[in-house]
Amino acid sequence: MAEDLKNYSALVVEDDASGLAIIAVMLRRLGMRTVMERFADSAIERAKSMSKLDVVFLDLGLPDADGYEVLQALRSDPALKEVPVIAVTARDASTELPKTQDAGFDGFLGKPLNRNRFPDQVRRIIRGEGVWEIYQ
Repeated sequence: MAEDLKNYSALVVEDDASGLAIIAVMLRRLGMRTVMERFADSAIERAKSMSKLDVVFLDLGLPDADGYEVLQALRSDPALKEVPVIAVTARDASTELPKTQDAGFDGFLGKPLNRNRFPDQVRRIIRGEGVWEIYQ
């Protein structure tokens, strides 16, 4: 089971070290190659330099840029335009979720992430499904 996503790569962009580690560990347990960045500029550059990128998990509240700006930068690159970008945030979902949909995100996961549902959410994202869930 842990090897079922071994051919997939994820970029996790999260400024909080513990949040970054939690997401990375959960993805690695699924077998995914996981790259981590804490700042917007380095995340954009890393995404552009990766030979294979299947999904981006993007915190909306980065210290050097808003997650919406990062999304716009990723979408402006032809090589990254179709890569699913999932908003991950502790912000109020009732206002933030519709904003992420309007902005062009491919999904929304509210913090704290649900460790039991996360593996299925990732598999659905990889299959091309939109995942729009808040923590419950």
